[in-house]
Amino acid sequence: MDQNIISIKKFTILIVDDTPENLRYLDKLLSANGYDVRGSLDPKIALEVALRIQPDLILLDIKMPKMDGYTFSGELQKRAEFNIDTPIIFISALDEVEDKVKAFEAGGVDYITKPFEEQEVLARVNVHLQLNKSKQHIESLLKQQDYFIKKIMHEINTPVSVISLNAELLEVKYGGHLSINTIKASTKILSSIYNELNYLVKKELYSYDKEWIKLLEFVSNRIAYFHEIADVKTIELHLAIDSEFSIYINSLHLERLVDNTLSNAIKYSNDNTQIELLLGINDKGCFLNITDEGVGLEDVNIIFEQYYQSSQNNIGLGIGLATVKEICDKYGIDLQVQSEQNRGSVFSYLFPNTMTKIL
Repeated sequence: MDQNIISIKKFTILIVDDTPENLRYLDKLLSANGYDVRGSLDPKIALEVALRIQPDLILLDIKMPKMDGYTFSGELQKRAEFNIDTPIIFISALDEVEDKVKAFEAGGVDYITKPFEEQEVLARVNVHLQLNKSKQHIESLLKQQDYFIKKIMHEINTPVSVISLNAELLEVKYGGHLSINTIKASTKILSSIYNELNYLVKKELYSYDKEWIKLLEFVSNRIAYFHEIADVKTIELHLAIDSEFSIYINSLHLERLVDNTLSNAIKYSNDNTQIELLLGINDKGCFLNITDEGVGLEDVNIIFEQYYQSSQNNIGLGIGLATVKEICDKYGIDLQVQSEQNRGSVFSYLFPNTMTKIL
């Protein structure tokens, strides 16, 4: 056999139509265009054929005496062994809107009316085959991405812990040093990335119970955590308190909200600047503002999109602010962003009265 010959699997199309002339026409048309065509005049037989061969697409007549197309589609989708993503295109002489709506409700992805137009049939069949192929490819990529993220998490956690422990031992032995501080800050950045990935992978698995959290105490602890990261860029973190209050929220959700905002503020801030965190109450309610003196944002309307990265600084995963927006939507937190190029940004979180308690 010629080793240069590559076998390409043809798309398999199942045609179910009780009219022999229609079946022959579609069989001839589709076969001539490279498709592997199977046909049946009997929907009950076609049902078993579909389960056995798992076609890439089904062309399904509606008006058939033994079983109409709507029933056929419903019965097929009840069977666990059937690939629910297989596109079904209904074919019929019926051309009323309600017939087409019913076809879509029965699981159809498209509708072709008789008499057939050759180019229309080929075009619709090709479009849905390619769409389904693309969908399967995307699902495969998402599975690979999920595996890759879990693999990264496993590989990151242990060495980060080892590096952090040894940095602390070196600090005890030799005292504070810029190189040691840089190592400690870098391990905290990696830990923050790990925490974000861990949240994304596991967020659908937990109920996330809420509790009353004193925001001053919580934010102070997060500032202490990020101090070494900010110190490498000689950035000062200031906490100003106008009023103290508690919020009713899950602690992990609050951590992701504060950590992602604060880490971004540090990342995009210029050296030798400061970041101010302000807790207060205004006429609208209790709020947390985080203000930096950084490079500013190019477009505040797109920063919450998944995997967005600023062209000014493309480090990071581009997932933190998407998580922040998701959490704000979950709790009804009003998030406002103000930014000016080369001047900095302000992230303002206004908490609804239902989740706040003034101390």
